[in-house]
Amino acid sequence: MSLTKRNINMIYLYVFIAQLAFDRALWVIYLSDSGLSMGQIGIIEAIMHLSVVLFEVPTGMISDLYGRKVSILLGNVTMLGYSGFMLYSDSLSLFGLAFMSLGLGMTFRSGAEEALAYDTLKQENREKDYTRIFGNMTALSLLSLSMAKLLGGWMADISWEWVYGSMIAVHVITFIPIALLKEPEREQPKQKHMKFMEQWRNQFKQGFFIWKENPTIHMPIILFLAATTTIVILTFYGQEYFTRLGFSSLMIGVIFTVDGLLGVAMAKLAHRLEQKWEFFNVVNYGYGLYILFFVLFIVSPEWGIVVAFLILSQLITLFEPIFSNFIQNLLSSDVRSTFFSMISLVESFVIMIGFPLFGYMIGTIGFQNGFFILLIVLLVIYSLSFMNRFKNKQL
Repeated sequence: MSLTKRNINMIYLYVFIAQLAFDRALWVIYLSDSGLSMGQIGIIEAIMHLSVVLFEVPTGMISDLYGRKVSILLGNVTMLGYSGFMLYSDSLSLFGLAFMSLGLGMTFRSGAEEALAYDTLKQENREKDYTRIFGNMTALSLLSLSMAKLLGGWMADISWEWVYGSMIAVHVITFIPIALLKEPEREQPKQKHMKFMEQWRNQFKQGFFIWKENPTIHMPIILFLAATTTIVILTFYGQEYFTRLGFSSLMIGVIFTVDGLLGVAMAKLAHRLEQKWEFFNVVNYGYGLYILFFVLFIVSPEWGIVVAFLILSQLITLFEPIFSNFIQNLLSSDVRSTFFSMISLVESFVIMIGFPLFGYMIGTIGFQNGFFILLIVLLVIYSLSFMNRFKNKQL
């Protein structure tokens, strides 16, 4: 077996095991059962996103400067810490520390997994396979997460110790595929000889240089961020929205499980779409479809809302591997994780601001009006995209 094939298989195994987050659909219930108010739970959620904003770029730099495997390993250690803190915490401060660990673990993994897969393929000149490989990674992740949601609900009925004890066991097992990963050959950062702070400043400069020198990526990134942040908001608040529409907890669980399973198929289809459609056509038509189904999500009857939500989620899952491949092709290995971390940083910052704002809106003007305001934001960004394209054609 070639090193590339072995590495990709280990990445698949790692992704599948690492995504067994048994509390993904339950942590709000767990915190509430632990005595926290919804306001306190909101604070903890904000702490998690704040930690992502603070650590996203520095951890991406660690991946570029010291290796993807190091970053993934540190991410698994901090996720192990999250599970332990959640199991033994009994106060707001300790739960806050748990969610800070969660945010930190997410940032260590963010960009490193994709960069490792891309660099592995690149050493055998197989970059063209990246979208298919990334789609497989996404499919395995969604399949694992769907299983985890079902198993987590079953374990929670027995004991919360089962949920978080199992997560601790999962992260211990995850060290096995991580240990078997091999760091592929890649361009070594030119700043290795520099002092520590000089290295990090240089990574920032390179990231901003890439943004400045590649104006064609500006609108795709902005459109991608607009779509991904709104779907995160819909997913998070969707549980409460579906409850108010009269769906039972069981049906809501089924909806989100179906969402994950459909995502498996969409992720597998991404590379086929990429082969048939030019990237910017995928961006423009895909975003247009996203807005169309966002409108249907607002105005449809109950089951139409569910169908629209599922389609919105699948559009993001379908587009993400294609978007990642397009950006990866523009980057050198020594800044790959850093640049994707900068994208994730902006996304986390928008979510950190958008979550409480949307929560305030639905508390004052209701869900429907809140969704309508999100739609206006999406339309404004789409209009700016068309204006930008028209301007570029005139130049």
